[in-house]
Amino acid sequence: MKQLIKTFKVAFQALGKNRTRSLLTVLGIIIGVAAVIITISAGEGATKQIQDQISGLGTNLVMIYTKTEHRGGSHVRMGKPINERDLDILQKNAVWMSKISPLVVVGVQAIGPKGYKSSAIYGVSHEYFEILNREIYMGNSFREEDVKSSRKVCVIGETIREKLFLDTDPVGRQIRINKIPFTVVGLLKEEGKGTMGQDQDDMIIAPYTTVQNRMYGYQGGYEMILASALSENHIVNAKNEGLELLRESHKILEGEENDFDITTQVELQEITGNITGILTILLGAIASISLLVGGIGIMNIMLVSVTERTREIGTRLAIGARESDILTQFLIEAVVLSFVGGAIGVLLGIIGNQVIYKLTNFHIPTVGYSILIGFGFAVIVGVVFGFFPARKAAKLNPIDALRYE
Repeated sequence: MKQLIKTFKVAFQALGKNRTRSLLTVLGIIIGVAAVIITISAGEGATKQIQDQISGLGTNLVMIYTKTEHRGGSHVRMGKPINERDLDILQKNAVWMSKISPLVVVGVQAIGPKGYKSSAIYGVSHEYFEILNREIYMGNSFREEDVKSSRKVCVIGETIREKLFLDTDPVGRQIRINKIPFTVVGLLKEEGKGTMGQDQDDMIIAPYTTVQNRMYGYQGGYEMILASALSENHIVNAKNEGLELLRESHKILEGEENDFDITTQVELQEITGNITGILTILLGAIASISLLVGGIGIMNIMLVSVTERTREIGTRLAIGARESDILTQFLIEAVVLSFVGGAIGVLLGIIGNQVIYKLTNFHIPTVGYSILIGFGFAVIVGVVFGFFPARKAAKLNPIDALRYE
Protein backbone atom coordinates (compact mmCIF):
# COMPACT_ATOMS: atom_id res chain seq x y z
CA MET A 1 0.00 0.00 0.00
CA LYS A 2 2.84 2.40 0.87
CA GLN A 3 4.51 1.61 -2.45
CA LEU A 4 1.27 2.44 -4.32
CA ILE A 5 0.90 5.74 -2.50
CA LYS A 6 4.51 6.58 -3.33
CA THR A 7 3.90 5.72 -6.99
CA PHE A 8 0.88 8.06 -7.03
CA LYS A 9 3.02 10.83 -5.51
CA VAL A 10 5.73 10.42 -8.16
CA ALA A 11 3.10 10.41 -10.93
CA PHE A 12 1.52 13.65 -9.70
CA GLN A 13 4.94 15.29 -9.38
CA ALA A 14 5.74 14.35 -12.99
CA LEU A 15 2.46 15.85 -14.22
CA GLY A 16 3.01 18.96 -12.12
CA LYS A 17 6.35 19.68 -13.79
CA ASN A 18 4.60 20.02 -17.18
CA ARG A 19 1.31 21.69 -16.29
CA THR A 20 0.79 23.42 -19.61
CA ARG A 21 1.40 20.23 -21.56
CA SER A 22 -0.86 18.28 -19.21
CA LEU A 23 -3.67 20.85 -19.65
CA LEU A 24 -3.40 20.74 -23.43
CA THR A 25 -3.42 16.94 -23.28
CA VAL A 26 -6.69 16.76 -21.35
CA LEU A 27 -8.37 19.38 -23.58
CA GLY A 28 -9.54 16.71 -26.04
CA ILE A 29 -11.00 14.66 -23.19
CA ILE A 30 -12.78 17.72 -21.77
CA ILE A 31 -14.37 18.60 -25.11
CA GLY A 32 -15.28 14.98 -25.82
CA VAL A 33 -16.98 14.36 -22.47
CA ALA A 34 -18.88 17.67 -22.63
CA ALA A 35 -20.02 16.91 -26.20
CA VAL A 36 -21.23 13.42 -25.24
CA ILE A 37 -23.23 14.77 -22.28
CA ILE A 38 -24.78 17.63 -24.27
CA THR A 39 -25.74 15.50 -27.30
CA ILE A 40 -27.23 12.64 -25.27
CA SER A 41 -29.10 15.08 -23.02
CA ALA A 42 -30.34 17.02 -26.07
CA GLY A 43 -31.64 13.76 -27.55
CA GLU A 44 -33.46 12.96 -24.31
CA GLY A 45 -34.88 16.48 -24.19
CA ALA A 46 -36.16 16.25 -27.76
CA THR A 47 -37.69 12.83 -27.06
CA LYS A 48 -39.48 14.11 -23.96
CA GLN A 49 -40.74 17.19 -25.77
CA ILE A 50 -42.14 15.11 -28.65
CA GLN A 51 -43.71 12.59 -26.29
CA ASP A 52 -45.31 15.40 -24.25
CA GLN A 53 -46.77 16.95 -27.39
CA ILE A 54 -48.16 13.62 -28.56
CA SER A 55 -49.57 12.99 -25.08
CA GLY A 56 -51.21 16.40 -25.31
CA LEU A 57 -53.42 14.96 -28.05
CA GLY A 58 -54.88 12.57 -25.48
CA THR A 59 -54.09 8.96 -24.79
CA ASN A 60 -56.70 7.32 -27.00
CA LEU A 61 -56.26 8.81 -30.47
CA VAL A 62 -56.84 6.59 -33.52
CA MET A 63 -55.89 7.74 -37.06
CA ILE A 64 -57.29 6.05 -40.17
CA TYR A 65 -55.89 6.93 -43.60
CA THR A 66 -55.38 5.54 -47.08
CA LYS A 67 -52.25 3.44 -47.50
CA THR A 68 -49.59 4.94 -49.76
CA GLU A 69 -46.19 3.89 -51.04
CA HIS A 70 -43.18 5.88 -52.19
CA ARG A 71 -42.69 5.81 -55.96
CA GLY A 72 -40.55 8.09 -58.08
CA GLY A 73 -40.14 10.69 -55.35
CA SER A 74 -43.85 10.95 -54.50
CA HIS A 75 -46.46 9.12 -52.43
CA VAL A 76 -48.88 7.05 -54.49
CA ARG A 77 -52.23 5.87 -53.14
CA MET A 78 -52.51 2.09 -53.09
CA GLY A 79 -56.27 1.66 -52.84
CA LYS A 80 -59.62 3.36 -52.48
CA PRO A 81 -59.57 6.63 -50.57
CA ILE A 82 -61.12 6.85 -47.14
CA ASN A 83 -64.57 8.18 -47.97
CA GLU A 84 -68.03 9.08 -46.75
CA ARG A 85 -69.16 5.43 -46.81
CA ASP A 86 -66.30 4.50 -44.45
CA LEU A 87 -67.21 7.37 -42.14
CA ASP A 88 -70.87 6.35 -42.12
CA ILE A 89 -70.04 2.69 -41.33
CA LEU A 90 -67.77 3.70 -38.45
CA GLN A 91 -70.30 6.17 -37.01
CA LYS A 92 -73.14 3.61 -37.12
CA ASN A 93 -71.28 0.46 -36.07
CA ALA A 94 -68.23 1.38 -33.99
CA VAL A 95 -68.59 0.44 -30.33
CA TRP A 96 -65.09 1.19 -29.02
CA MET A 97 -64.82 4.63 -30.69
CA SER A 98 -66.55 7.40 -28.78
CA LYS A 99 -65.97 10.30 -31.17
CA ILE A 100 -65.20 10.33 -34.91
CA SER A 101 -64.25 13.14 -37.29
CA PRO A 102 -63.17 13.20 -40.94
CA LEU A 103 -60.35 15.49 -41.97
CA VAL A 104 -59.84 17.35 -45.25
CA VAL A 105 -57.11 19.96 -45.75
CA VAL A 106 -56.90 22.70 -48.39
CA GLY A 107 -54.26 25.38 -48.84
CA VAL A 108 -55.94 28.80 -48.83
CA GLN A 109 -55.42 32.54 -48.85
CA ALA A 110 -57.16 34.23 -45.92
CA ILE A 111 -57.90 37.96 -45.88
CA GLY A 112 -59.03 39.91 -42.83
CA PRO A 113 -59.60 43.54 -41.83
CA LYS A 114 -55.93 44.10 -40.96
CA GLY A 115 -54.01 41.83 -43.34
CA TYR A 116 -53.78 38.53 -45.19
CA LYS A 117 -52.11 35.14 -44.69
CA SER A 118 -51.42 32.01 -46.74
CA SER A 119 -52.51 29.11 -44.58
CA ALA A 120 -54.53 25.88 -44.58
CA ILE A 121 -58.16 25.25 -43.77
CA TYR A 122 -58.99 22.03 -41.94
CA GLY A 123 -62.41 20.59 -42.63
CA VAL A 124 -63.59 18.56 -39.63
CA SER A 125 -66.66 17.64 -37.62
CA HIS A 126 -67.67 19.31 -34.36
CA GLU A 127 -66.09 16.39 -32.45
CA TYR A 128 -62.59 17.20 -33.74
CA PHE A 129 -61.88 19.61 -30.87
CA GLU A 130 -62.52 16.94 -28.22
CA ILE A 131 -60.62 14.24 -30.13
CA LEU A 132 -57.43 16.34 -30.31
CA ASN A 133 -57.95 18.25 -27.06
CA ARG A 134 -57.97 21.63 -28.81
CA GLU A 135 -59.33 24.21 -26.39
CA ILE A 136 -61.26 27.31 -27.40
CA TYR A 137 -59.76 30.41 -25.81
CA MET A 138 -62.41 32.85 -27.02
CA GLY A 139 -65.88 32.29 -28.44
CA ASN A 140 -67.08 28.76 -29.21
CA SER A 141 -66.49 25.88 -31.59
CA PHE A 142 -69.03 25.27 -34.35
CA ARG A 143 -71.89 22.86 -33.70
CA GLU A 144 -73.27 19.72 -35.30
CA GLU A 145 -75.99 21.81 -36.95
CA ASP A 146 -73.31 23.94 -38.61
CA VAL A 147 -71.75 20.81 -40.09
CA LYS A 148 -75.07 19.43 -41.36
CA SER A 149 -76.05 22.75 -42.98
CA SER A 150 -72.52 23.49 -44.32
CA ARG A 151 -72.44 26.90 -42.66
CA LYS A 152 -69.59 29.23 -43.49
CA VAL A 153 -68.19 29.50 -39.98
CA CYS A 154 -64.67 28.86 -38.71
CA VAL A 155 -62.37 28.73 -35.71
CA ILE A 156 -58.92 30.28 -36.13
CA GLY A 157 -55.52 29.94 -34.44
CA GLU A 158 -53.55 32.72 -32.74
CA THR A 159 -51.17 33.18 -35.72
CA ILE A 160 -54.14 33.79 -38.04
CA ARG A 161 -55.63 36.26 -35.56
CA GLU A 162 -52.37 38.24 -35.36
CA LYS A 163 -52.07 38.48 -39.14
CA LEU A 164 -55.72 39.21 -39.93
CA PHE A 165 -56.93 41.16 -36.89
CA LEU A 166 -53.80 42.35 -35.06
CA ASP A 167 -54.88 42.87 -31.42
CA THR A 168 -58.64 43.07 -31.95
CA ASP A 169 -61.26 40.47 -30.98
CA PRO A 170 -61.97 38.28 -34.03
CA VAL A 171 -65.11 36.52 -32.74
CA GLY A 172 -68.20 37.43 -34.74
CA ARG A 173 -66.21 39.15 -37.49
CA GLN A 174 -65.76 38.04 -41.07
CA ILE A 175 -62.73 36.91 -43.06
CA ARG A 176 -62.51 35.90 -46.71
CA ILE A 177 -61.02 32.49 -47.45
CA ASN A 178 -60.31 32.09 -51.17
CA LYS A 179 -62.81 34.96 -51.69
CA ILE A 180 -65.53 33.12 -49.73
CA PRO A 181 -66.79 34.98 -46.61
CA PHE A 182 -66.56 33.05 -43.31
CA THR A 183 -67.66 34.16 -39.86
CA VAL A 184 -65.16 33.58 -37.06
CA VAL A 185 -66.97 31.90 -34.15
CA GLY A 186 -63.99 30.97 -32.00
CA LEU A 187 -60.27 31.44 -31.28
CA LEU A 188 -58.10 28.43 -30.40
CA LYS A 189 -55.92 28.41 -27.31
CA GLU A 190 -52.31 29.11 -28.30
CA GLU A 191 -50.21 25.94 -28.70
CA GLY A 192 -46.88 27.16 -30.17
CA LYS A 193 -44.48 24.99 -32.16
CA GLY A 194 -45.37 21.37 -32.85
CA THR A 195 -43.31 18.17 -32.87
CA MET A 196 -41.69 18.89 -36.24
CA GLY A 197 -41.37 22.63 -35.69
CA GLN A 198 -44.67 23.48 -37.40
CA ASP A 199 -46.80 26.35 -36.14
CA GLN A 200 -49.85 24.75 -34.49
CA ASP A 201 -51.60 28.14 -34.38
CA ASP A 202 -51.39 28.74 -38.13
CA MET A 203 -54.67 27.04 -38.95
CA ILE A 204 -58.30 27.66 -39.82
CA ILE A 205 -60.87 25.03 -38.79
CA ALA A 206 -64.27 24.80 -40.45
CA PRO A 207 -67.06 22.21 -40.96
CA TYR A 208 -65.82 19.55 -43.35
CA THR A 209 -69.04 19.76 -45.34
CA THR A 210 -68.42 23.44 -45.99
CA VAL A 211 -64.82 22.85 -47.05
CA GLN A 212 -65.83 20.00 -49.37
CA ASN A 213 -68.76 21.86 -50.95
CA ARG A 214 -67.06 25.24 -51.31
CA MET A 215 -63.36 24.49 -51.80
CA TYR A 216 -62.45 20.86 -52.11
CA GLY A 217 -64.18 20.02 -55.37
CA TYR A 218 -64.65 16.37 -54.34
CA GLN A 219 -67.12 15.38 -51.64
CA GLY A 220 -66.35 11.69 -51.27
CA GLY A 221 -62.77 11.46 -49.97
CA TYR A 222 -60.93 12.47 -46.82
CA GLU A 223 -57.26 12.78 -45.97
CA MET A 224 -57.93 10.96 -42.74
CA ILE A 225 -60.51 9.92 -40.19
CA LEU A 226 -59.68 10.80 -36.60
CA ALA A 227 -61.29 8.95 -33.72
CA SER A 228 -60.92 8.58 -29.99
CA ALA A 229 -61.27 5.25 -28.22
CA LEU A 230 -63.60 4.99 -25.24
CA SER A 231 -60.51 4.97 -23.02
CA GLU A 232 -56.78 4.32 -23.15
CA ASN A 233 -57.43 0.70 -22.12
CA HIS A 234 -59.69 0.15 -25.15
CA ILE A 235 -57.42 1.65 -27.81
CA VAL A 236 -56.44 -1.80 -29.15
CA ASN A 237 -60.13 -2.79 -29.30
CA ALA A 238 -60.87 0.42 -31.23
CA LYS A 239 -58.08 -0.30 -33.73
CA ASN A 240 -59.18 -3.92 -34.29
CA GLU A 241 -62.78 -2.77 -34.68
CA GLY A 242 -61.74 -0.19 -37.27
CA LEU A 243 -59.75 -2.81 -39.19
CA GLU A 244 -62.72 -5.18 -39.29
CA LEU A 245 -65.29 -2.56 -40.33
CA LEU A 246 -63.12 -0.98 -43.04
CA ARG A 247 -62.05 -4.32 -44.52
CA GLU A 248 -65.74 -5.06 -44.90
CA SER A 249 -66.43 -1.60 -46.34
CA HIS A 250 -63.60 -1.94 -48.89
CA LYS A 251 -64.60 -5.53 -49.68
CA ILE A 252 -61.15 -6.89 -48.88
CA LEU A 253 -61.10 -10.68 -48.91
CA GLU A 254 -59.41 -12.83 -46.29
CA GLY A 255 -55.66 -13.03 -46.93
CA GLU A 256 -55.61 -9.81 -48.99
CA GLU A 257 -53.60 -6.80 -47.81
CA ASN A 258 -55.37 -3.73 -46.44
CA ASP A 259 -55.46 -0.64 -48.67
CA PHE A 260 -55.63 1.57 -45.58
CA ASP A 261 -53.64 2.05 -42.37
CA ILE A 262 -54.73 2.56 -38.77
CA THR A 263 -52.26 4.08 -36.32
CA THR A 264 -52.88 4.65 -32.64
CA GLN A 265 -51.29 7.22 -30.39
CA VAL A 266 -49.40 4.50 -28.53
CA GLU A 267 -47.80 3.36 -31.79
CA LEU A 268 -47.01 6.95 -32.73
CA GLN A 269 -45.18 7.44 -29.43
CA GLU A 270 -43.22 4.23 -29.96
CA ILE A 271 -42.23 5.24 -33.50
CA THR A 272 -41.06 8.72 -32.49
CA GLY A 273 -39.29 7.26 -29.44
CA ASN A 274 -37.39 4.80 -31.65
CA ILE A 275 -36.42 7.53 -34.15
CA THR A 276 -35.18 9.98 -31.53
CA GLY A 277 -33.40 7.13 -29.71
CA ILE A 278 -31.47 6.22 -32.86
CA LEU A 279 -30.59 9.87 -33.48
CA THR A 280 -29.37 10.22 -29.89
CA ILE A 281 -27.12 7.18 -30.28
CA LEU A 282 -25.71 8.50 -33.58
CA LEU A 283 -25.05 11.96 -32.13
CA GLY A 284 -23.43 10.42 -29.05
CA ALA A 285 -21.24 8.22 -31.25
CA ILE A 286 -20.12 11.23 -33.29
CA ALA A 287 -19.32 13.15 -30.10
CA SER A 288 -17.34 10.16 -28.82
CA ILE A 289 -14.90 10.55 -31.70
CA SER A 290 -13.43 13.59 -29.95
CA LEU A 291 -12.81 11.35 -26.92
CA LEU A 292 -10.81 8.98 -29.11
CA VAL A 293 -8.83 11.93 -30.44
CA GLY A 294 -8.19 12.99 -26.84
CA GLY A 295 -7.02 9.44 -26.04
CA ILE A 296 -4.58 9.53 -28.93
CA GLY A 297 -3.31 12.85 -27.57
CA ILE A 298 -2.70 11.23 -24.18
CA MET A 299 -0.81 8.36 -25.80
CA ASN A 300 1.37 10.73 -27.82
CA ILE A 301 2.21 12.89 -24.83
CA MET A 302 2.98 9.85 -22.68
CA LEU A 303 5.29 8.48 -25.38
CA VAL A 304 7.10 11.83 -25.44
CA SER A 305 7.27 11.73 -21.64
CA VAL A 306 8.82 8.24 -21.73
CA THR A 307 11.45 9.43 -24.18
CA GLU A 308 12.27 12.53 -22.13
CA ARG A 309 12.54 10.56 -18.88
CA THR A 310 14.47 7.58 -20.19
CA ARG A 311 17.47 8.22 -17.91
CA GLU A 312 15.15 8.69 -14.90
CA ILE A 313 13.46 5.37 -15.68
CA GLY A 314 16.85 3.68 -16.05
CA THR A 315 18.01 5.06 -12.69
CA ARG A 316 14.87 3.84 -10.92
CA LEU A 317 15.22 0.38 -12.47
CA ALA A 318 18.91 0.25 -11.54
CA ILE A 319 18.27 0.99 -7.87
CA GLY A 320 15.63 -1.74 -7.54
CA ALA A 321 12.34 -0.49 -8.99
CA ARG A 322 10.29 -3.28 -10.56
CA GLU A 323 8.77 -3.22 -14.04
CA SER A 324 5.34 -3.22 -12.41
CA ASP A 325 6.24 -0.03 -10.50
CA ILE A 326 7.21 1.80 -13.70
CA LEU A 327 4.13 0.44 -15.51
CA THR A 328 1.86 1.55 -12.66
CA GLN A 329 3.43 5.03 -12.48
CA PHE A 330 2.94 5.87 -16.15
CA LEU A 331 -0.51 4.25 -16.21
CA ILE A 332 -1.52 6.37 -13.22
CA GLU A 333 -0.34 9.49 -15.05
CA ALA A 334 -2.50 8.63 -18.07
CA VAL A 335 -5.54 7.79 -15.92
CA VAL A 336 -5.15 10.99 -13.88
CA LEU A 337 -5.12 13.05 -17.08
CA SER A 338 -8.28 11.37 -18.36
CA PHE A 339 -9.92 11.52 -14.90
CA VAL A 340 -9.30 15.25 -14.56
CA GLY A 341 -10.40 15.83 -18.15
CA GLY A 342 -13.53 13.76 -17.55
CA ALA A 343 -14.44 15.66 -14.38
CA ILE A 344 -13.99 19.07 -16.05
CA GLY A 345 -15.88 17.78 -19.12
CA VAL A 346 -18.83 16.72 -16.95
CA LEU A 347 -18.98 20.17 -15.36
CA LEU A 348 -18.71 21.84 -18.78
CA GLY A 349 -21.45 19.59 -20.18
CA ILE A 350 -23.86 20.48 -17.36
CA ILE A 351 -23.12 24.20 -17.78
CA GLY A 352 -23.47 23.82 -21.58
CA ASN A 353 -26.97 22.38 -21.18
CA GLN A 354 -28.01 25.38 -19.11
CA VAL A 355 -26.48 27.84 -21.58
CA ILE A 356 -28.35 26.23 -24.47
CA TYR A 357 -31.59 26.44 -22.48
CA LYS A 358 -31.02 30.14 -21.76
CA LEU A 359 -30.20 30.94 -25.40
CA THR A 360 -32.84 28.80 -27.15
CA ASN A 361 -35.45 28.09 -24.45
CA PHE A 362 -35.06 24.40 -25.36
CA HIS A 363 -34.97 22.42 -22.13
CA ILE A 364 -32.12 19.88 -22.04
CA PRO A 365 -32.29 17.68 -18.93
CA THR A 366 -28.87 16.46 -17.84
CA VAL A 367 -29.58 12.74 -17.62
CA GLY A 368 -27.47 10.69 -15.22
CA TYR A 369 -26.49 8.00 -17.66
CA SER A 370 -24.98 10.58 -20.05
CA ILE A 371 -22.56 11.58 -17.25
CA LEU A 372 -21.72 7.94 -16.56
CA ILE A 373 -21.14 7.25 -20.28
CA GLY A 374 -18.99 10.35 -20.83
CA PHE A 375 -16.92 10.05 -17.67
CA GLY A 376 -16.60 6.24 -17.86
CA PHE A 377 -15.52 6.38 -21.49
CA ALA A 378 -12.92 9.04 -20.60
CA VAL A 379 -11.35 6.82 -17.92
CA ILE A 380 -11.37 3.79 -20.23
CA VAL A 381 -9.70 5.87 -22.94
CA GLY A 382 -7.01 6.89 -20.42
CA VAL A 383 -6.31 3.26 -19.45
CA VAL A 384 -6.33 1.92 -23.02
CA PHE A 385 -4.23 4.67 -24.60
CA GLY A 386 -1.96 5.00 -21.59
CA PHE A 387 -1.11 1.30 -21.40
CA PHE A 388 1.19 1.19 -24.45
CA PRO A 389 3.48 4.07 -23.34
CA ALA A 390 3.51 2.68 -19.76
CA ARG A 391 4.45 -0.79 -20.98
CA LYS A 392 7.17 0.68 -23.20
CA ALA A 393 8.62 2.51 -20.19
CA ALA A 394 8.50 -0.63 -18.02
CA LYS A 395 10.30 -2.73 -20.66
CA LEU A 396 13.28 -0.36 -20.99
CA ASN A 397 16.67 -1.98 -20.41
CA PRO A 398 18.26 -0.21 -17.37
CA ILE A 399 21.76 -0.12 -18.93
CA ASP A 400 20.50 1.29 -22.27
CA ALA A 401 18.33 3.76 -20.42
CA LEU A 402 21.26 5.06 -18.34
CA ARG A 403 23.31 5.53 -21.52
CA TYR A 404 20.49 7.44 -23.25
CA GLU A 405 21.38 11.02 -24.18
